[in-house]
Amino acid sequence: MIKIGDFADLFNVSIKTVRYYESMGLIVPKYVDIYTGYRYFDEENIKVMQEILALKKLGFTLEEIHNFDSATIKDKIDELNKEKNNIENKIANLEKFSLKGKEVLKLGEFVNDSKAVGKWSLLGISENINLAKKETYIEDDYNIKDLYLLPNGEEYWVIHWTNGIIYINDIACPYEIVDNKMYITIKDPINNQESKIATYYNVDHQEYDIESIKHKDDTNIEFVEDKEVVGVWNSIDFVNNPNSFNPEELQSPKENLSLDKIIFESSGEVHIRYKENNYMRDSKYTKGYIVNLILPDTLCKYDFQTFNNKKYLVVEWKSGDYVFGKVVNGYYVLEKED
Repeated sequence: MIKIGDFADLFNVSIKTVRYYESMGLIVPKYVDIYTGYRYFDEENIKVMQEILALKKLGFTLEEIHNFDSATIKDKIDELNKEKNNIENKIANLEKFSLKGKEVLKLGEFVNDSKAVGKWSLLGISENINLAKKETYIEDDYNIKDLYLLPNGEEYWVIHWTNGIIYINDIACPYEIVDNKMYITIKDPINNQESKIATYYNVDHQEYDIESIKHKDDTNIEFVEDKEVVGVWNSIDFVNNPNSFNPEELQSPKENLSLDKIIFESSGEVHIRYKENNYMRDSKYTKGYIVNLILPDTLCKYDFQTFNNKKYLVVEWKSGDYVFGKVVNGYYVLEKED
């Protein structure tokens, strides 16, 4: 039997993915140690995982895989045939246009909507448009709390737009504006189907630029030496939640870690090295915080965790998700060189 980390590596997926499949009942470890929680997988698990990934490549959703049977195959064939017919119809329609049809909107061309330009703040998430218009909201982890629609559809973070459509991470999400509210149909990134409605209210119609909407931390801090952190620390893992770190079950393959090491000096200087081209940059720290770890005007908190008498450094990773969405999307874990 093999542990979860080796099992994930075998299929080039993350440990988080394996655990998610387990939570859905798609895969059941051969053995789980009730004391440590360690999971072990056997040849039968390998076969099941191969089937899951093969079906995903064929376009099946995880829910369809969970309920997989002969009827599921027939439904998928029918669905693909409909998609095929739609594509053939679009091709046929496009072939009807001659070179004279320059009035036809070019792919990607921006169309303005003056009512949409400006800042919008999230009111809530609903299961469908009818509930949204009744202001019936649900608990949800949707993270785009403030939405800025910049002039000319200019892209920032994972957002750009044109009349009637907001692109979130390149997924086209239709919107409509009624009175002072905007209703956005959020698409599932896996199957591109409608999954929920995000309701926003208009704050203003100001023409913002990218620099004006960045969230900036106050990095003008007084230096306080931290003797505990002085030294060279090497990256070993990247986790979504600091409490999920376990040195026995690392969550991120080492080759995926862009941060290589951080060197803290007693003077308050910090030297940060990234793996790409061995790029090195200098900054500063004070006790508990690193200044501009990855982006300007950010203050990344650090703390320590101890396992089996060994100390690890856990550092916030404030990327564009934080600058534009105020979301800390992960934490680097580092161990100290002897």
